Amino acid sequence: MQSKLLSLVALAATVSGQSLTSVLGNNTELSNLTSLVPPSILSTLLTAQNITILAPSNAAFAKLINSPAGAALAANDTAAIQALLMYHVLNGTYYASAINSTPTFPPTMLSDTAYTNVTGGQRVEAIAQGNNVTFFSGLLQNSTVTQAVSRLILL
Repeated sequence: MQSKLLSLVALAATVSGQSLTSVLGNNTELSNLTSLVPPSILSTLLTAQNITILAPSNAAFAKLINSPAGAALAANDTAAIQALLMYHVLNGTYYASAINSTPTFPPTMLSDTAYTNVTGGQRVEAIAQGNNVTFFSGLLQNSTVTQAVSRLILL
């Protein structure tokens, strides 16, 4: 892992005093996050506080777009896109150094009952595996965090 932070995006903005928009704009590996995501969803992220964003890299978006699950992006299904992205926003600040080989289940901002029936919102599993932190969805999709999430975790 190149960073001790789970999400370069979520905490780099806080540490450096930059806005989330600036951090996203200055990181070419995350350019699809700002270009493919509808402005209304980005504004939700920009106003949220005390969160960790599992920011999908451009490669993660490419994998999604070239999969059956990518139909929501192609159809501009705002509700599905928002649900997918809210599943990648953790409530609270999470450092990679605090996650160990015992699984933890941080809550996400996904609480839309059309996409989750978990009281208090959907959760993801986080576990340290070697020098990496891996997140698992309820469908056991996984993504290893480096500086940006390598694959979107599907609902």
